[in-house]
This record gives sequence, C-alpha cells and structure tokens, in this order.
Amino acid sequence: MAIVALLVVVAACNSLEVAPTTTPAQSAAAVSPTSLPTIAAPSQAPAVRHVNEVLGYAVTLPPPWRVSECLSGVSREGSYLGQDVLTWRTAAEEHALGAGGDTGGSGALSWVIAIAVETSSQTPTDYAKSRGGSVGDKVESTTIDGRQAIRVTGGFGGIWIYVANSGRMYTLNERPSSEPGPPTTDATLTFDSVARSLTFVTPSARPTPTPAPALSPAVETLVDEVAAAFAASDADHLRALMPAECWFSSAGYRSSGVSVSREKMADGLRSSFTKGLKVTVESRPINGDAPFIRGPFWVWSTWSAYGSAPVTPASTVQLVFDQVDGSWYWIGALFNAEELRRP
Repeated sequence: MAIVALLVVVAACNSLEVAPTTTPAQSAAAVSPTSLPTIAAPSQAPAVRHVNEVLGYAVTLPPPWRVSECLSGVSREGSYLGQDVLTWRTAAEEHALGAGGDTGGSGALSWVIAIAVETSSQTPTDYAKSRGGSVGDKVESTTIDGRQAIRVTGGFGGIWIYVANSGRMYTLNERPSSEPGPPTTDATLTFDSVARSLTFVTPSARPTPTPAPALSPAVETLVDEVAAAFAASDADHLRALMPAECWFSSAGYRSSGVSVSREKMADGLRSSFTKGLKVTVESRPINGDAPFIRGPFWVWSTWSAYGSAPVTPASTVQLVFDQVDGSWYWIGALFNAEELRRP
C-alpha cells in the first residue's frame, strides 16, 4: 500500500481536544410539541455509572459500552469545554481501526455516542438553529434531567439532543455509518437509554493550562533519531518513535486528516521505502507550536517522488513532536505543506 493512500490523500481527522464536527438541525425553530415516547432500555442491565466532574454530568453505560480514552478529552481553555465519546469497541479494536470523520465518521468514530460541552447562554432551540442542518430534519421537544431539550433526527441520519444547564450547552450525538455497527444491541436504543440516564452534577474546575514546554535535550535527541531512521529508511525504528497508545495523526495542508495506529503508519512507510521513497529531515532549527497538527515542536522534511505510474509526487512535510505520559514522540505529519514555507 503506497504511503500516499494512507497519508497524502487524506479524509478526516479528530483531535482529542477538539469536538468532532456535528450537523444539527436548521429547522429547529419549528419544534414539534410532541414529547418523545418512552424508549425501552437495552435488554442488558446497566453496569457502569460514568461521572465526568469537569464537564458536569453523569450517564449510565450499558455493557459493552465504555468511554474512549483516545477520542475523549477536556479542553483547558476557551468556550469549548470538552467531550466524552462512548464506544462499544474494545481498546484494541479501536486502536486497530484508527479514526477519521469530517463527513460522518469512519473507523473508531463510526457508531459512537459523543457528549460535547461548551459554554453558551442560548436556549437549546436557538443553539440548534445556529448550528445549521439538512433537509428532512425532524425536530422534537423532550426533557433531560427535568430540563427542556431538543431532539433532532437528521434527514440523512444521525441524532442530536441539545440541553442547557448552568450556562453550558450539552450536545449528545449518535454517529451512524455505513460501516458495521454494534453487534449485540440497537445503537439508537442505546443512545436514547444513555440520554435519558443523563443527570447533571456540580462541575469541578477545569485543568490549569500548562505552559509551553521548553526545547530540551530530550526533544533534540528525538528529532535526531527520527532523522537518522528516515536516512536509513528504517520503518521499525520509526515505529518505536511513535506513541504506542491511541494514534499517529496525518493530514494534507488544506485537507482533512486521519489517525492511524503506529503499526499501520510503519507498514505504510515500509512499503513506500521499498518503492523508492527517500525522506530528508532538516533536524535544525526545531520550530515551536505546530499550527495545524497540534504539537509543541516541529521540523521540516522533504519526501521524494516514488513508485511507478501513477508516481507519488514529492512533498514538503512538517514532522510534529509532542510529549505523551512524560516521554517525547513523533506524533504527526502535515503533508503538501509547500505553501507554508514560501516567504
């Protein structure tokens, strides 16, 4: 598999601290007064009560649903507070699938339930209207934990529930997909069960913003190791320099991105090396604050054209580095970034 198929021709990415794009209802002004019918819970008894004290809510998760550590996160600054993404997949299944999803979600972002929170003074109806929508959206009124809420069933699939509490807007979103769904339960029944179990709790303080890390010998050593591994076309060494948990992020400039396991990234590199890919890394200067694939440090690199017809063209690529659990890793790559280097 050519690395271009994995990286350069990309389609959708999700950053841990940025909410996935939602597609709410444009027609929220015309809210049906009909309350939602009572929805039966899944046949299995609920097993876990999940409480997110920072986001200020709690829900019941029926087995095998759990909170995804890779897709969930809390923002330290700004009006967007964070999200939990609930999944029925195991951590190993999620890791192997990777994630993408600007146009509905794929891989680990398919058939999940997202609960996103941001500060807002709007009503659920006004908030839903401001988010846009699609032809055929069905809008109904309902209640969540005794508060008025809006439930939107998308004309092209997907369900959203909007409910406000204490200056915050909570968006619950079922993310359907053409890919296979949960094997043992109906996803919409699970979504409604989770939504009706939601209660609000007094929020705790957000994590304190951390200062930008200083350039250190550990970062310089990592950059030099990545440069040496590329010079040797050593995919196995590059794999070891990527984080083992969650995913490696890649995108093209002015396009969406994907997140893949380090195993898939290394396999793609190995295949491309055999087809003639050569990568030259400019290990100095080490630049700060990568602007697209987020990370505190990055360097330039040049990827050669390679392969037979159709030839994968050469690309200027930003290599991005970040700290994960106290250690530094190569965490992402921004392809086709020639325009960013022009004066």
